[in-house]
Parts: sequence; structure tokens; C-alpha cells
Amino acid sequence: MANIIEVRNLKKYFGKGDKLVKAVDGISLEIRENEIFGFLGPNGAGKTTSLRMIIGLLRPDVGKITIMGQDPHKNGKELKRALGIIPQSLTFYDDLTVEENLWFLAKIYDIPKNEARERIDFLIARVGLTEKRKHLVRTLSGGLQRRLNLILGLIHDPTIILCDEPTPGLDPQSRVAVWEVLKDLPNQGKTVILTTHFMEEADRLSDRVAIIDQGKILVLDTPKKLKASIGEGDLVEFSLNRRDNLDDLAKALKTFNGIEDAYVSSGLIIIRALDVVSRLTRILNFIETQGWEVENMSIRSTSLEDVFINLTGRALRN
Repeated sequence: MANIIEVRNLKKYFGKGDKLVKAVDGISLEIRENEIFGFLGPNGAGKTTSLRMIIGLLRPDVGKITIMGQDPHKNGKELKRALGIIPQSLTFYDDLTVEENLWFLAKIYDIPKNEARERIDFLIARVGLTEKRKHLVRTLSGGLQRRLNLILGLIHDPTIILCDEPTPGLDPQSRVAVWEVLKDLPNQGKTVILTTHFMEEADRLSDRVAIIDQGKILVLDTPKKLKASIGEGDLVEFSLNRRDNLDDLAKALKTFNGIEDAYVSSGLIIIRALDVVSRLTRILNFIETQGWEVENMSIRSTSLEDVFINLTGRALRN
């Protein structure tokens, strides 16, 4: 699969002197045709800054970017038609209808009328807005507005779609609706770049994920390989009645036979073990004999947040 975007040693600094901030600090990567490439990291990690440089809205201080073999800072006009941008902020006109917002952008992109009508009908139906197409956007729920925001970035049939945190604050139904549209785009010959701090979103959508923190890429691979890299087994999370000396408790649990790892994150004891269910009785007994009471417990599979914790020692949401 050919590369559609290549980034080499990308750097961006803000401020001066003692207040200099390295927003992006030496990122290099390739993004392939017809894939969903995810940037996963906490707020302030450098995801959006990287995205803004890739699409030509920010000029890097150091480094080189090529999109379809072209420099976006020298050939911005030529690349404009190929790029679709779905920003985190909502970008539509409240006092126009759903349909009117799409027609407005279609005219800006000089899309022929018959082609525009077909695309508008298709996109409105695709995100479940058919019954709302004549409604003023300000009357829609936040979830429906977010769906409109998505298809506004697709109206001109771009080759590359850049999604910056596309589902903040959405209810589960609206989030899944957005995910379904994004997941299908590579089947239509599109490449998607997704920035998110929502681990499930990156895991479910991305063919490959770059985990980024403090302006650097920590790892880059498929979600499956990233999760496998930190060990096998399921995870059990314990919420205890008090939080003192949890690190000592985790250290003791880590010595148990069959426990692959034990650590503290966000006030929880987290244990990784093969066949974890068979070991629960012994684990619970030990915790109670050490003076703690278990208030809540849950068992789950490895997530990309666990990969981030393994790399940085802290939770992704911190």
C-alpha cells in the first residue's frame, strides 16, 4: 500500500526563552492510502498541532511534509480539493437548515448542481438526518449537529479526511453513528487521519495508531500489536476503601504466581493475569488481610490506555 502522506522530523515550538514550549518535537511517520491512522494522546500532547501542520494551517519550524508528493505549504491551493477537514469545533450556520448548509459549501467548492444534489442526499441519509434536512440547525440536538459537522467535511468528496476529536460529548448512539461513517470511508478510497484522546475510538477505528505524548511519538503500530506488546491476560480493577500505600500493595500482589503485572492508576489497583477469574479468591483474601476492603471490582481486556500507562506511568486521561 503506497504512502499518501510522509512526515519527516516535524517540530513546532511556541513561546521564547524560558517559556519555550515544544508542542511537536521531532515526529516522523508515513500514512498509507485507504487507512485510518489514529493519533492517540492526552490533551496537549501535540495531536492537533501536528494535524494543523500536515494540512498547511501551521508552518513547521523544522521538518518536511509531503501530501500526495506535494508540499502543502507550497501547493496549498492544489491540495485544497483533496482535503476534507472535520474540526473539533462545530462549523455551520445556525440559521440555515441542514440542507442549506450543505448547499452553501457545495457552491463554495463549485460542485456541479446535479452532483451536489446526489452527494447531499447520500450524506444526509448516511448520518440519519433525512427527517431533519429542512430543520434549522440551531433546533437540532448536539448529537445531530455533530453528525452534520461530519458530513460538511465530506461534501466535496475529498481523498484525505482529517478528523480532530470528532465525537466529544456525544451520546453513545450518536458516537456510534459517527464511527460507522468514518469506518466506511477507506472502502470508498479515502484516507482518514483521526486525532483523539478517547482510547476506545482509536482502538475501534484505527488501522494503525501513533501514541503521542509531550510532542513525541512513543509507539506506532496496529492496536492489536500495541496491546499485545505489554503482555497477555485480562485485567481486573479494584476500587478500595482507602488509597494509602497502594503502591506497596501492588508490589506485593505482583509477586503472586500467575500475575503478570500489578500497578496503581487513578486510585485503582490494576492486576494483569492469565486466567484471572481462577485467581480472584486468593487476591481478594490477600487484599482484605492487608487491611483494605474492596468496594468495586471489574474485569476487562487490555486497552490502549494500558499501553499508554506502560509507556508513561500515568493514565491517558490525566
